[in-house]
Amino acid sequence: MSKPYFNVLEEIIPTLVTVTLNSPDYQTVCRCQTCTNDIIALTLNSIPARYITTPEKREIIFRLYNQTFMRTALNKHIVKAIYVVRKSPNHD
Repeated sequence: MSKPYFNVLEEIIPTLVTVTLNSPDYQTVCRCQTCTNDIIALTLNSIPARYITTPEKREIIFRLYNQTFMRTALNKHIVKAIYVVRKSPNHD
């Protein structure tokens, strides 16, 4: 970590978005970098940030978000962002 603080979800959400976009349910969604970044940004803006200051706290947040109920909640935000971006992409 180069800063003394970090939003752990900035590490988690891009991975989950990539996994979701590569699933069979979202084969028709544009996966260009612009759309992917927009989905990530919308998702991050829709959930509370989880800033940490130590590697130990990072592990605690990772364990929390690895639980089924938290993963399900994050996936709902990701799917919502996918639909928003698909409806109004920032390109032709």
